[in-house]
Parts: sequence; C-alpha cells; structure tokens
Amino acid sequence: MTNEPILSIRSLDISLPKGADRPFAVKDLNLELRRNEILCVVGESGSGKSLLATAIMGLLPPGVRIAGGEINFDGTPFASLSDAQYRKIRGARISMVFQEPMTALNPVLTVREQLDEVLVAHGVTRSSDRQKRILELLKATGLPDPETLQHSYPFRLSGGQRQRVMIAMALALEPDVVIADEPTTALDVTTQKQILELLREIQQRLHIAVLFITHDFGVVAEIADRVAVMQFGNLVEEGPAETVLNAPKHPYTRKLVAAVRGLSDTTATDVQAGGEPILSIRHATKTFVTGGSGFISTKRRRVEALKNISVDIGRGETLGLVGESGSGKSTLGQAVVQLLELDSGEIRFHDKPLQAMSRQERAKIRPKIQIVFQDPYASLNPRHKIRRALTETQMIHGTPRAEALERAEQMLDLVGLDRGALDRFPHEFSGGQRQRIGIARALVMQPELIVADEAVSALDVSIQTQVLALLADIRNRLNLSMLFITHDLRVAAQVCDRIAVMRRGEIVELGEADAVLATPRHAYTQQLCDSMPGIAWFSNETGQDPLLQSCKAEGI
Repeated sequence: MTNEPILSIRSLDISLPKGADRPFAVKDLNLELRRNEILCVVGESGSGKSLLATAIMGLLPPGVRIAGGEINFDGTPFASLSDAQYRKIRGARISMVFQEPMTALNPVLTVREQLDEVLVAHGVTRSSDRQKRILELLKATGLPDPETLQHSYPFRLSGGQRQRVMIAMALALEPDVVIADEPTTALDVTTQKQILELLREIQQRLHIAVLFITHDFGVVAEIADRVAVMQFGNLVEEGPAETVLNAPKHPYTRKLVAAVRGLSDTTATDVQAGGEPILSIRHATKTFVTGGSGFISTKRRRVEALKNISVDIGRGETLGLVGESGSGKSTLGQAVVQLLELDSGEIRFHDKPLQAMSRQERAKIRPKIQIVFQDPYASLNPRHKIRRALTETQMIHGTPRAEALERAEQMLDLVGLDRGALDRFPHEFSGGQRQRIGIARALVMQPELIVADEAVSALDVSIQTQVLALLADIRNRLNLSMLFITHDLRVAAQVCDRIAVMRRGEIVELGEADAVLATPRHAYTQQLCDSMPGIAWFSNETGQDPLLQSCKAEGI
C-alpha cells in the first residue's frame, strides 16, 4: 500500500446556519485519504462526519458552507475548479454511496435507466457500450439475474439489493475515491456482512481509496485500514485500525469502543421472571397476498409471514425475537398489539383470547399492551409538542388532565429527560432523546407488556447502550414483560432472558439468551452470530477484556 494521499483536507471549517447548536459542524480538520486504502471516519450523530462527505462532493445543504481551509484532490484544490470542472470529477473520479438507497434512488426509474443516466452524463454515448457496462456492474456487485433485475424499480428490491445498486452506480466510471456514508447501518447483520465483504473485495481488486463513514466500531474492525474519530466536529484520534481498536487513547474513542464491546455482555436483572405466562401465542398464522391487480399489473405473490408460531412470555420476562428483515418478527409484534389480525391461531393476554374480545373489551386491554416503534421521529407527530404526545392517549382512556400531566412528568424523570421537554417539538431532540420519549409514551399508560420493535437499531452505539440499560432498568423497577424485536443478537444479549430466532415465518430456535448466543444449535442462528460485524474483535469474555475493565474503572 502506498502512502501517497489521493485526498487531503487542510484546516477545514464547515459553518452551520445561525441558531444551530454550535457555530461549526467541522472545525480545523486535517485529514488524508491515501491511495488503495479504506479510511473509516467514526463518530456519533452530530460529529460532522456526514457533512464532511457532502463537502467533499460539493453537496452541502443550503445555509451550510465551507468557511475556511481547503480540500485537495490528487494535488488540485477544489476551490480553484469551475463548476464544470467539478462536475467532471464528481461521479467520474470521486463517487458516493449514500446511507439510504431508497431515498437516493429515483423511484420512477428502473435500475437500468438510473445506471444509464450516470454513463450518459459522463460521455458514454454508444447504447451497446452502456448496456454491456450496466450488466458488468450488476454482476460485479453480486446481484442475481442482472438481465432481469435491470428492469426492476427500486421498490421491488430488498434493502441489500438496493445498496448493491448504489455501489454499482458509484463504481460505474471506475473512480479513484469512493465515499460510503453509513452504507450498512439499516441492514440485517448477514446482508451487512455481504456488503462489507463486497466493498473490501472491490477496493482491493480496483485499488481504489474508500472513505467509509460509520458510527459502529464493529464495522470498523471488519473493514478499516486506518481510523479517524470525530467528536463535535473535531478530529480527536487517528491511527491504524489495529491500534485505535485495541489501544484507544482519547476518552471519547474509549467510550465508543467500550459501548460495542459491552454489548456482548448480558444485563443482570433483579426480576424473577416466570410463573403463569402474561402472553401466550398459539399456532399464529398470517399470509400476505400482493400483486395481481391495480393500474400496474404484477404477478400475484403470497408471503407466509407467520407459520404456526407458538410462544409464551412470562410476567417480568423479556423475550427477544431475532431475525432478518422478512422473517416475520414485526408482523408478530403488530399482531400482539392488535395492529393486524391473524389468519388463524390465537393470542391470549392473561389467558383471555384477544381476537374473541368485543370492541369495548379490547379498548380496556389496549393500554396494558404498548409498543415502542423503530423510528421515534416518524411515530411522533411533528406538529405536536411532547406534552400532547404523552397526555392525549391517557385522556382518551379517561385519565383527568392534571393526573395525565403528572404521570407524563414522572415518566420523563424515569427515562432521564428534563420536564421542560414537555414544551418542545420532536425535531428539537436528538435520536436517542426521541427514543426515550417513545418509551415514556408507552410507559404513561402503565402497561404490563411492551413490544419494542427495533427500538435501538437506528441509534449510535453509545446511545444504544444507554437506551438498552434504560429498558433493563425500567423492566426491573416496574416488573414489566417485554417482547424485544431486533435483527442483532448482540443487542438482544443486553436485555433478553430468552431468545427466539425467526426465519421465514418460523421459530427455528428458542432458549435462554446465554445458551443461544454461546452455543447456537440451528445453522441459521450460527450464521447470524458469525455475521455480527467485528465478531472476532470483541469476542473476548467481558470479564477478561482489559480495555473494558479499564473503561469501567475510569467511569467511561
């Protein structure tokens, strides 16, 4: 590997609009990306890493600008380039893989049309050459049946397939630099592993430089040559991946590393779970039928989301429901909170079948079973202050306004938020704070069972650790039962007593959390365990991990 930099950043300042939480998103940043290497830029939300990527691409949003310093590409400062010269470099020599491919891809164009646009824009004029290149790219990124898939629209593809299309677009013109902005954050662990392996294989084969942005040190352990750690717009640590991963110096880096390694430890509980089950699911079956009608005629498709599922949750117990997207775990969670009806089977709460209840009986039961959604921003009304979000449902169920407000304040105390949050809107909070509000909203109804549907999957690892600890603490205090839905076994280990592993609508393994993680029996569970990013790096027993021990001793 050569030490010659292809991209160098000198004393870079990126200013934020007036009224932002700080004057600069990035302050006095000095960084180099060398040829034929993968540099991971790591930090939590708000660290400035994504704005750094958009600044390099010349895609900063309105009101955000480069206020000082310079960005040099292959010895040429971007500030000296005209717009036309910049456009020739962007896409052709520097390309980007965005975090959310569904919003980055045009929903009304097929895969072929979108790749074709890139090639046409950069001067590939012959149609036959473009078609040949498109098929080469789809094949190189591991997409199945490229001849057929090229005619598909983005909504017809899985998350992993859409991300592969984004990678194909980024590689279309064989660039020198690829910027990958959190490209695996929302993916299942097995799909994430495939994408990381694909990026590494392509990088080595084409000898390109990759600037990989992430908040997860597990991903860093899987792919990085060097690591740069950012906090509040400042570069706090930089070095070879092995050094930063195993001997981090800065307290912030140590905190992030400890958060990932700590997820391999289970959280002790004071609650004695067991006895009569609070929830019993018996022979639950649900089939979805799509296509076959409408303006655009498509092939009729049947998906068996749930196949004869039977499982119990005891009082005070947390049952983890683990599996990839499409395994049926969210469908089961929605059935438990009565957001959809089963085709057959039954769900019993306190030994009473929910399906057989009248509307009035369900209304009485509904407050006792609450849900915490994956995306707290989408589940909170952006036009309503938190006061209304936490009191409205209580009052609908007959709680007097004063009592509802008092309970809302108590729940904010419980989840670690100031009572002043009541008079703020959802957009005024961070992702972790919004998730705490979502938990508080569920708790104000004084439930006996909470369904947590991917409640921490979109959070930074340190915030994720805080929310998991909060859930465990609340469960201990209130003797709550919980159905904890996730695709990450590492996360499930933190709060769950038992784990049920789902695959294609069936439970393929069920057992105590420690046993499922330590000695998985089913091949699919073993695959999930092996696919966790950085598994070889953080697989030390927690009690023997000197870094984690020192972080705990330092209070990090």
